[in-house]
Amino acid sequence: MYYRLTTGLSILLFLSQISFAQNRLSGHAGLNYSSVSSKNSINPDGILGMNAGFDYKFHLGDLGWAVTPGIDYSQEGFNGQRLNYLNVPISLGFNFTNSFSLSAGFQFSQLLGGSNEAKQIIFPTNYAFLVTFEFFPSERFVTGLRFANGVKNIIKNPDVIVVQNATTYSIQFYIGVTLFRGSK
Repeated sequence: MYYRLTTGLSILLFLSQISFAQNRLSGHAGLNYSSVSSKNSINPDGILGMNAGFDYKFHLGDLGWAVTPGIDYSQEGFNGQRLNYLNVPISLGFNFTNSFSLSAGFQFSQLLGGSNEAKQIIFPTNYAFLVTFEFFPSERFVTGLRFANGVKNIIKNPDVIVVQNATTYSIQFYIGVTLFRGSK
């Protein structure tokens, strides 16, 4: 895991050197609803949790394209089983105006902990596809809505739980603030 994180950060540093537009470091926090989708059982009840993290938007030229890596903490789960994840999302997006952007990408997630039963039946890593809508009411603030859909089965011990062959999904709402703006 640390090799992947180091490689990813090295690539991001390289991208920041070739970027021409104004880059931005942001912090954000909010709420998310998450659960799992399962093919072989009734989908379980979801859980409400919090999310918080940082992202850095690297603009690729002056045409509105940007790469946004980040690091987030999120509380997810299902059927009362709390799962705490460290997420490393990276997405490619387009700024349609100075106030609105849309991006898509992938996210690597590492299970940090959770309820005792959840830690025994859940794989410690997960991958998800992301779609993010962001609205910038001012240069300083951002509000966002992110949908993350898992692409990997998270259940490692199907004999212990009714839900088998399950993938995660979450809907996150967040409010953020720009902490730093790079110069052009």
